[in-house]
Amino acid sequence: MQSQILPSRAALVNRIELQYEYGQNLICLIGASGLGKSYLAESFITDKYPEFNKAFIKLSAHTKDSELTVQLLQHSFRSPLIDQTLSLSDNFISLHSESSSGPCLWVLDGARHLSDEMVAELQKLAKQTVEKVYILITAQSPMMVPQALDLHLEPLSLLESKALMKMFFSQLPVEEDPIFQAFLNESHGNPAVLLDWRSEEQQLEQPKPSKYAKAQWHLSLLTVLLALLMIAFVYKKEISELVPDKSGQSVIDTVLSSELVFTAKAANVVAVPSVQEVASTVELDAINDEDQPLIVVNDIPEVVQNIGSGQRRVAAVLSALTETLDDEVSEDEVESNLAKGTLEVNKSIEPPVLKDVETKRDIISSENIVSAEHSHLSLLAQADTNWAIQLLAVKDKVIADGFITKNTPRISHLEIYGTRRSEALWWIVVQSGFTTLESAKQAKAQLPNDILAGQPFFKKQTKIKQEITEFAR
Repeated sequence: MQSQILPSRAALVNRIELQYEYGQNLICLIGASGLGKSYLAESFITDKYPEFNKAFIKLSAHTKDSELTVQLLQHSFRSPLIDQTLSLSDNFISLHSESSSGPCLWVLDGARHLSDEMVAELQKLAKQTVEKVYILITAQSPMMVPQALDLHLEPLSLLESKALMKMFFSQLPVEEDPIFQAFLNESHGNPAVLLDWRSEEQQLEQPKPSKYAKAQWHLSLLTVLLALLMIAFVYKKEISELVPDKSGQSVIDTVLSSELVFTAKAANVVAVPSVQEVASTVELDAINDEDQPLIVVNDIPEVVQNIGSGQRRVAAVLSALTETLDDEVSEDEVESNLAKGTLEVNKSIEPPVLKDVETKRDIISSENIVSAEHSHLSLLAQADTNWAIQLLAVKDKVIADGFITKNTPRISHLEIYGTRRSEALWWIVVQSGFTTLESAKQAKAQLPNDILAGQPFFKKQTKIKQEITEFAR
């Protein structure tokens, strides 16, 4: 068989075959459009009479009688010589007299396109006795082909309609589905309508969101973003205070300013906290911290050197401050006063000496500004990938300049720059100009022992530039 066929349709195919056996050589299959006449005719010519010469021709409005004659004869005879002046029946008899064609089965789909002359020729051939010729014609209404046996093709029942759809559709709705039931009832058993079923059309389409709704949603999102940006702008200062700033970490002040020293000198007494009190405030575990100021002062008394690392650095600060005082203060007095927590200065110093020191300090400060600007430009001009060694960090520029003057012969490439930490001005002395960290480590290993005692550490050039920027604010 050509394909699947319903039992009722298969029974009609057998009935047509039976009518031919009864002697009805011309049969007309009657049925409305879409009932499957063509499909049934194809099934018949495919399944029945395999030994016959078969011809299935679909007629149309453009089919001519001469063309139909040629097609029928070519399917019935082998290489026939057709005489265009003769009719279909005359040509068939003439060709059969020369060479027998054998039994023939002709199926013509579309009787409304047959002319009266061609219908007469088909009737004549169905009655001739020289050869067996079975002719099946499909038509939409009865009596379109006179003298032919009309067999009517009925619409499918409801059960046959469901059976037909199950042959061609793997998934169908349940029988209780109202939409499916309505479709079956309205198809009226027409196979063409049943096979046009589309399951996706059964579901209701979801309404698509309108362009206005999309625009409104985007506008709402934009409004929320703008509101958040405005809040962040208004509370920018408050938010920045909540975020910890590494550069703004508090630094323990272990150095007395020169103003305090000179003021105390004018009163002939400098009050200095005890070494134990200051050392207790020093965080000994943060020696290598990049933000902790490193204080290195030379010529530390032997008594102070015997103190712990934290105490030794504080004592070094106090010793550096006392260098600005009169030379009459001896080391023994410094050591004894350090143990007591106070430092007494020679009372014989007269006020005019203090004025001279302050005048000299003003001159040095003006020179320091020029030298600091030069160092800032030199450090800012270096590459960001460079490294430096921080040797000293104090609040007094005079102490930093004195450190550079004393150590310039021993250490090369000393630079000084200013920065601000916790709203206080600091002066940093570094050994700069190292392109790699390895070269900086080699230079650190060659530093004098008294400098290494202050535990210098490495600092990247980007950090130095950032601190200089803080100084410029």
